[in-house]
Amino acid sequence: MQLFLSSDQCVNFKTWKKTYGTGTSKTTGSDILVLSNGDYLVSGVTRQYILPGSPIGVTNNFAGSNGITLNTFLMRVSKENGDIIWVDYLGEATVETYFKPNLNRYSNGDISVAMIVTGASQPSPLNAKSGIGLPSLFVGRIKENGTRVWYTYLDSPSIGETVVSAMDTSNRLHVFIENVWDTTSVSHASFVDGPAIINTSLGGTSDSDFIHLAVNENGFMNFQRFFTSAGGDYVFGVDANTNGLFISGTTSQGANGTIHPNINTQTPFVMKVNENDGTIIWYQYFGIPAEGDYGPFRFYLKEDQIFLLGNARNTFGSPTEPLVAADGTIKHFLLTKFNTNGTFLWNSFLGSNSEATVDFSESEPLLLSSSQLIFRTLSSTSTGRYTSSPNSIIDVATGVYPLADIFVNPLSGEFNRFNYQSNLTSPTQEKTEVMKEVCSGKLVRLNYTKFTSANFPENTQISIENVNFP
Repeated sequence: MQLFLSSDQCVNFKTWKKTYGTGTSKTTGSDILVLSNGDYLVSGVTRQYILPGSPIGVTNNFAGSNGITLNTFLMRVSKENGDIIWVDYLGEATVETYFKPNLNRYSNGDISVAMIVTGASQPSPLNAKSGIGLPSLFVGRIKENGTRVWYTYLDSPSIGETVVSAMDTSNRLHVFIENVWDTTSVSHASFVDGPAIINTSLGGTSDSDFIHLAVNENGFMNFQRFFTSAGGDYVFGVDANTNGLFISGTTSQGANGTIHPNINTQTPFVMKVNENDGTIIWYQYFGIPAEGDYGPFRFYLKEDQIFLLGNARNTFGSPTEPLVAADGTIKHFLLTKFNTNGTFLWNSFLGSNSEATVDFSESEPLLLSSSQLIFRTLSSTSTGRYTSSPNSIIDVATGVYPLADIFVNPLSGEFNRFNYQSNLTSPTQEKTEVMKEVCSGKLVRLNYTKFTSANFPENTQISIENVNFP
């Protein structure tokens, strides 16, 4: 971390913005990392060549037909101006999801990738892919110049659509991947490439489990374990540091033997699990039965602090920043903090007294070196402003769906400042997927642009921008 927040990075920092993808078909990003020299590494999916006219990748080429086949990709761009340094393609993708594969680092700076791929196997993996057209988990260790140290395919006939991952302090990559009913067998199926799964799925034909598996630094599986209940189980965030391995999600039943507070409704949780075998060390459900089904939550871990960002219509506890509409009527953003011992610390609500928040429009939270917490959202379509009250407001926005940078006191949950900026001309909209602090007062953003108001539209592109703090 100190490397990326050094004074040299700030001295040489340049502001710029660059787009990738033509916008005539799908190009979306999933994560961005700052490399050792300050360049950026981006992961995502695309239906078009990232380098116009060129299917060539560092190790493997674009699969299928340009404009038709969806491909996973990695892209390194220059910190100076966003120019592409190299691209690599990791195989055909399955679908775009809201909660997307993330990148992680080994202790020596190598990058880990965990994505769901279909199509044909690429040459010389540790484990071969089971077959063309069948989803597999692709796990790879890749150097900053794009060369692969190793990569492997892990196969199960029950792979769903969502995968998230985290690197622990022992260079083990922990992957949580959706596990659905396999119509060719009598139960949810585990992975065939590794040790036998530790426990048994409690799921049925219509629900979703997850499998937690760990892969060592040489590409071989350490263990696999079902994260399972008799209802639907969803994992949206996972991260690890010296305090341990933590996950967040929602479940409608008591997952892995935990006691569910509101059976048959999707309730959010945060848990700490053992890095050696995946057993639960502690768990906390939160929210209230009046809400009914909660949706997905963004997850962010920093030192001994855990932040979760989702949506809710009902107050619970004694929020630092309350709902600004009647309970149960209008959806608000819900920001919640735990510590790494599982203690609930505070929650805050961000919203309007007349309009619901925009679904899936928020970035992941980020704790800055200035000790402020920031996240970015799209504001509402008509008023374009929140009724929640910060200590100060900067407002230079016009038009619909303005972008709002929300600054929060991470100790108390109090709103410090709202910064409103104009978005693109409707129906074109831009949202920020991921932000990283490059150095004190400087950010890099990975943005997603869509050209219709539809969810998951085909016509999309991404952009990367270097910016000063708003």
